Amino acid sequence: MRKVKKRALTIIVLFVLAELWFFFPIGKPEGASLLFAMRLALPAAVLAAGGVGLIPRLMTAGFCLCTLGDAMGVAGSFEGQMAGFAAAHVCFIRQFAGCIRRAPRTNHKAAVVVSLLCLVPLVIAAQKVLPTVQELHLRIGCAVYALLLAGTAWTATLHACIAGPGGSALPRLAAGGAWLFLASDFILAWNRFTAHIPRASLLIMTTYYAALLLLFAGTLCATGQSSATANRTKEEI
Repeated sequence: MRKVKKRALTIIVLFVLAELWFFFPIGKPEGASLLFAMRLALPAAVLAAGGVGLIPRLMTAGFCLCTLGDAMGVAGSFEGQMAGFAAAHVCFIRQFAGCIRRAPRTNHKAAVVVSLLCLVPLVIAAQKVLPTVQELHLRIGCAVYALLLAGTAWTATLHACIAGPGGSALPRLAAGGAWLFLASDFILAWNRFTAHIPRASLLIMTTYYAALLLLFAGTLCATGQSSATANRTKEEI
């Protein structure tokens, strides 16, 4: 356990250093350059490579796809960027949905409340963002992606609710990461399609990197926890 904590802490430190390198202004290239792509995508790549064996494989795959989405964004392909992140959210949703299915109890009231909470950004996006997207294929893509973002927030938050206040704090970290991811992409979409937001790039990247870090920290040793939960359930039966 000590080795696991030490390795996780090392990965988090490397992630923070990679994030600081991206924000460091000196020598920061702009545009579709290889160095800029490396600086942008490196934090997600650190979590993907360093998390092998520490986090579930679906989360590792999700971080790999986030790295791909970052690279596609630097290359100027908004569709490719959105596709990469959409695939990442499919992985995140599958991970948290699996945790919910393996939980020994369910909380129907929490499911209703979380569902209503997730409807808020979807309604705002449907009324304020999607109508301003001119190209039909982009409008459809943005709508699907908004549903996936809400799906990650829904599954991660419901998983945290099921874990309860007496359980591990890790699911709550993951839920916070899911909502920060949603906030980051909501700012991006609003700034791109609806209205200019001052210092939008800074807001987008800080919330995005914070989301990645919380999703990583919130799923540390989740595989082991799931196995332990399953064993306790079998013993109770």
